[in-house]
Amino acid sequence: MSATPIGSSDDKNRYGRQIEEAFEAAAKLAGSNLAPTEFYEQFLNKALAAIEAPAGAVWLRTPQGFLQVACQLNLDKVGLDAKRGGRQCHNEVLRQVFQAAPPRPVILEPNARLAPGPGEPGPVPPANLTDHFALFAPIVTADKQSLGVLEVFQNPSHDPRMYPAFLNYAFQMAGYASQYHAFINARSGSGTERTFVQIEAFARLVHSTLNPTEVAYHIANEGRKLIECDRLCVGVRYSRKKVTVEAVSGADVVEKASTHVRRMRHLMEAVLEWGEPLTFKGTKDAGLPPNVAESLDEYLHESQPKLLVVQPIRDEREKDTTKPARSVVLLESFNPPENVEPLVQRLDVIAKHAAPALYNAAELKRVPLKFLWWPLAKLQEGVGGKAKFIGISVALLIVFLTAAMIFVPYPLRMEAKGQLLPVEIQQIFPPRPGVVREIRAKPGDKLSPKFELLSLFDPELGKTYGEAQDKFNLSVRSIELLNRQIDDPNITPLDKVPFKRDLVTAENERDSAKELMNSLDRQYNGGRPAHKPGWFRAFAPEFDPRLARPNGASSWTVLSDDRRENLLGKTVKPEQELLRVGNLQGPWQIELKIPQRSIGQILKAFANKDYSKVEAGTGKQYLDVDVLLSSQPDASYMGRLYRSDVSAQAVPNKTEHDETEPVITAYVKLNLDDFPANLKIPTDQFVTGLEVRTRIRCGDHALGYSMFHGVWEWFYEKVVFFF
Repeated sequence: MSATPIGSSDDKNRYGRQIEEAFEAAAKLAGSNLAPTEFYEQFLNKALAAIEAPAGAVWLRTPQGFLQVACQLNLDKVGLDAKRGGRQCHNEVLRQVFQAAPPRPVILEPNARLAPGPGEPGPVPPANLTDHFALFAPIVTADKQSLGVLEVFQNPSHDPRMYPAFLNYAFQMAGYASQYHAFINARSGSGTERTFVQIEAFARLVHSTLNPTEVAYHIANEGRKLIECDRLCVGVRYSRKKVTVEAVSGADVVEKASTHVRRMRHLMEAVLEWGEPLTFKGTKDAGLPPNVAESLDEYLHESQPKLLVVQPIRDEREKDTTKPARSVVLLESFNPPENVEPLVQRLDVIAKHAAPALYNAAELKRVPLKFLWWPLAKLQEGVGGKAKFIGISVALLIVFLTAAMIFVPYPLRMEAKGQLLPVEIQQIFPPRPGVVREIRAKPGDKLSPKFELLSLFDPELGKTYGEAQDKFNLSVRSIELLNRQIDDPNITPLDKVPFKRDLVTAENERDSAKELMNSLDRQYNGGRPAHKPGWFRAFAPEFDPRLARPNGASSWTVLSDDRRENLLGKTVKPEQELLRVGNLQGPWQIELKIPQRSIGQILKAFANKDYSKVEAGTGKQYLDVDVLLSSQPDASYMGRLYRSDVSAQAVPNKTEHDETEPVITAYVKLNLDDFPANLKIPTDQFVTGLEVRTRIRCGDHALGYSMFHGVWEWFYEKVVFFF
C-alpha cells in the first residue's frame, strides 16, 4: 500500500471527470426499464469504478422490513470477518443508517464507531472494524421513507479531504437508485409500458427549448395527458415572490388579467411561500396556514374541482431553501377516481422532469441583454459550432479592419510644440558697447514708441563726443573774436584779410564739429542731444506702419523680467539683449518648433492642392491647425499655418534639453477674422511664452497610414532602405 496520499490536482480532475460520467450513466440507468437485479449490477459497477473503490454493496428492504443484499462486489475481501464481531458491528451500522430519520449519509473511518442514534441500541456497538473507509448512503422513496442502503468501501490511501466528496458522490448515486424505484412505481402504477415511453418523450420535449412559455405549455398539455387529469397549470417565479402563470392546459393564451388566473396566481404564491404541497380532496384541512387557506377559498369560489393539488417543484440546483421554489404546478380533476394516489404519483414524475427544464428556462430569461447575444447564439449554431463561429468572426474582423485601414479616409495630423507670442515683438539691443547707467522700465510697463528705456555710458564715445564739443566751443569763440577784429574800424581792410581767412577756417571747424555731434546723437541718442558726453540711450521701437491698428489702441509692454541687478553698472555689447517688448493688444501667433521628421509631411501637404487650402483674396496657401493650450487642456482651438511662415532652415532645438534633433521654426496665426467664434482663443488666455501643443492637418489619407505612418517610415528606413 502506498504511503503517499492520493489527492493531487490531477487526481481531483480525473475523479471529477469519472464522477460526471458516472452521473450520466446512472441517470440513463435510472430511467431504463431494466430488471432490479440487472439494474443494480450495472449501477454498482458504475458507482465503484468512478471513485476506484475496491468493494461495495446495495442493501434493499424486504417485505418483512429487513435489509437484504441485492448486489455486492468484493464484499468478502474488505475484512468484515477479520476481527471478532466485525460483521455484527457492520450489520448494526446498516440498521441504524436504514432507520435514521431523516435519512442521511454516514462515513466511518477504519476501526471507528458510529455515534449512537436516538433509536433503541443494538446488542453490539455500530462500528467499522475494517481497514477501509465505509460510506453509507440511504436509498429512499419519494416520501423520504428508507428503501435501502448503498454501501461503498474506499481505500484509506486517499487525501483525507477527498472522503467528504466521496460521501457526497455516494449520496447522489443513491439518489439515482431512488429515482429508479420511483420510475418503477410510476410504471407499475400506470400499468402499461406506454406510459413510460410517453414519459421519455415528455422529458425530451420539455428540454427541447429554453423559452419559459414554451416549456410551460409542453408541461401543461403533455403532462395533463400523462397524469390523466382535467387541467394542469404551470407557474414560474421570476422575482422574489411574484409568480407568473405561464401555461394552462387546453388554453392557447393565458389571460393574466382574468379573475380566474389572478386567483390561481395568488394560490400558487401562497403555496410557494408555505413551501409544502397542497392537496384538496373536497374538504379543506384545518391546519393550513391562513394565507394558503384564504387563497384556496378564493380560488374554490372560481373553480370547484374535487381534487386540487398545488405542488412546488424545486430543482436540485436551488440550494437556498429560504427562498420559494422556482416553479409550481397546479392539478385539477373534477371527477377523480376513488384512489387518487396514482394521479399524485404521476404528478411527482412529471414534476421531476419539469423542475430542471423550467429552472433552465427561467434562469436564461433572467440573463440581462439577452436581445444582444441571443441572435449571436443562433448564428453560432447556424454556422456549425463555436469554433467555426469564432474563426469566421476573427476572419471577418480582420477583413473589415484591413478594408477600413485602406479605404476609410482620416486626416493625417503632425504634432508639434510651441509657445504663444504676440506678432509684434521686439528685442532691445544697445546701439554700441557701454555701461548701463539707468533703466526706466519695469516688467509689465506700458510704453509708447520711442520711449527712452535705458541710458548707457561709453568712455570712448565720451572722448569722441567731448573732443567734438570742445572743438565746437573753441571754434565758436574763435569766430566771435575774429568777427570783432573784422568789425574793428581801426584795422585797415588789408590787415583784415588774414582774419577773414581764419574766420572761414573756424566756421568750417565749427560746422564739422557740430555735424559730428549731431551724427553721434542721431546714431546713439535718437536724434536728441546727449545728456553728457559719452552717454547714449536705447529706445522703444516704432510700430510697423504696414499693420493697421486703431489710433492709440496699441502700446509696447515690457515682457522681460526685472534685470536691474544683472544690468546696472555692467558693460553690455551690441549683440546682447537688454529688454524684450511686445504689443499685447495686437494679433498673436504661435511660434512652433516642428521636428524634422514631421516637416516632410507638412511640405508635401503644401505641395498638394488637394491637401492644402488657399486664402481668398490673398491667394496664400495654408493648413489648418488644431491648438491645445496648457492652461486649457480640455478645449481645442483653431489656428492657421501659412506656407510663407515656415522657415527654410533647420536649427538646433534650444528650448528642450532632452530633444537633440534639429527643428524648423514656423508661426501659426490665431483668431483670424474668418474663424468661428467658438474656435477663437479667449483673450484672457494670451500669456507670452505659454506652452502650446498643436496638430497640423496634412490632408486626408488612408486610416491605416494616418494612424501608423511613423511605423511605416521606421520600417522603410530600417528595413527597406537597408536593402
